[in-house]
Amino acid sequence: MKTALVMLLAMLTSSAFACTLDGCDHPDCGSCGGACCRLSITIPESTESVMNKLNASIVAGGPDGLYTPMMTAEGTLTFGDLRPYGKPIDFIGQAVHTTINGVYNDTVNFSLAPVSENETEVMAFSISQIAGAYCDDGQNYLNILQLVEGVKWDGGELDLDQVSHLDGSCPDPASSLKK
Repeated sequence: MKTALVMLLAMLTSSAFACTLDGCDHPDCGSCGGACCRLSITIPESTESVMNKLNASIVAGGPDGLYTPMMTAEGTLTFGDLRPYGKPIDFIGQAVHTTINGVYNDTVNFSLAPVSENETEVMAFSISQIAGAYCDDGQNYLNILQLVEGVKWDGGELDLDQVSHLDGSCPDPASSLKK
């Protein structure tokens, strides 16, 4: 009986910490073994401009103040420059996002590839850092979108038509209702 009560309290507590912000409508139910989200976002700016703007936002804590820049293998904070190595991407980066309740952390990875001189494909991937994260209420989707939408881009606000789902992770709410 005591074990059942503890489990019930744990379930109720975890649901109280669910992502409830606007944008938490793309839940992922284990497409990466646990909750995750993988998106491609096209931004009409150079890779260096995109990197500088995302980096400045992350170093400042991001739009919600809960992003932490991570050290790269290249020895730089948040983004590493791969241009000297002739790779198909120009920059690679990582940040950690803490959920608004301060309980959970998610790792957000980025790669920035040139589409043209003034257009960048941002490949972004967010994954929950805790075992057992399943049906994340859209937190991983939010980790990516609020960061990218929070930047002041030269062309104005990000158009959601520039965002593509690359796999079955963090599906659009309408597509998850069809199942």
